[in-house]
Amino acid sequence: DTFKAVYVEKCRDFLCEPVKPLLTAMAAAVEKNVVLSKIKLNGNSKELFNNRVEYMQVFALAEALHDYQYVTYLNLSYNNIDDAGVATIARLLKFNKTLVEVDLEGNSIGPDGATKLAEAIIGGAGLHILNLNFNPIGEGGGESMARMLAGNTSLQALDLGNSSLGMRSLVGLATALNEQNSTLLYLNVENPILWSVQEEATLHFSRMLATNTSLKHLRLGKHALRDHGCLTMVSYGLVNNSVLTTLDLRCNSLSEEAAVPLARLLTDNNTVTTLILASNRLKDNGAATLAAALPHNHSLTHLDLSYNSMEEKGLMAVAEALKFNSALRSVRLWGNTFCPLSSRAWCELFEEFEANDQQRFICDFRPYSVDDKIYVAKVDYEGPKLIPWQHALQDQPSEM
Repeated sequence: DTFKAVYVEKCRDFLCEPVKPLLTAMAAAVEKNVVLSKIKLNGNSKELFNNRVEYMQVFALAEALHDYQYVTYLNLSYNNIDDAGVATIARLLKFNKTLVEVDLEGNSIGPDGATKLAEAIIGGAGLHILNLNFNPIGEGGGESMARMLAGNTSLQALDLGNSSLGMRSLVGLATALNEQNSTLLYLNVENPILWSVQEEATLHFSRMLATNTSLKHLRLGKHALRDHGCLTMVSYGLVNNSVLTTLDLRCNSLSEEAAVPLARLLTDNNTVTTLILASNRLKDNGAATLAAALPHNHSLTHLDLSYNSMEEKGLMAVAEALKFNSALRSVRLWGNTFCPLSSRAWCELFEEFEANDQQRFICDFRPYSVDDKIYVAKVDYEGPKLIPWQHALQDQPSEM
């Protein structure tokens, strides 16, 4: 009741309407006699889609949270928050020490706003998770985040995907994780803006992976990573890494030649459990090379080879390899070309496992028979959640 009264008063002070879903959540918390600890006001929700949170409403909420030391989770994703709006959240982080997760995905936060957030975090905020995906923070914001990582010991997950990062940002982030930061567990830097073909960022991330002892999840999708860059990353970084569990290399420029170092990763590394190679160009020869390594791997539980221009040879090679691999729990292959022979090979594999009452793994497709002909259909598929904080929250439903 006190929090609600303060919030409504702040809304009057700033001449803005209270956000209705927040009032509903406050009332529900009072009725249940529980503390409101999670605030979820994502603008892409049904309740807010046509009435997204504006600057003054953010200001009123931040002021109300100034002395309310119970909220641990704040979701303001997909709203109309710009640099001025996020500055109020940055000020809040300097005083409110209970907030551990802030989700600002899909807003209009630029370099100045990201810099203010970085300064607040390095200034003592106890934040564990920050999501800035789909915000145009650019080089300036990315470099500020790198400086923050160099002096921060609390942040565990940082999402900077699709945020217009450039080469300087990527090098700065990799350097911070190489030389100073030893607490970050998750980093997403997918889809940067890169003009060079020399893959300088790949070299820096390779060096980081060889020495870093904390990072477990790394997303490098849409980096224009080529075969030589993949070779560098595996040879100089990943084979010397003993902590990384998730490597996401989707939507790069990897051909069948990249399968050779990736096969070495499967045989020489025993910590990577999730490997995402979707939307590359591994083709049949690349798939066969990876398949030859699978029987020798005992750690990988999820493999994504969807949309890789594979046909009969590659798909049959993967099916054969899975007979001798007991670790994999999920496989994605949809988007490749299943022809009669490969469709039958996968149908027989499923039948063999079912006959032995084994459900070894799940797939994003399923073979079926019509008039003695085997076809393949796409099926609903739930692979592993790549964002570790979703695991932390999945058994703790939000109060909203």
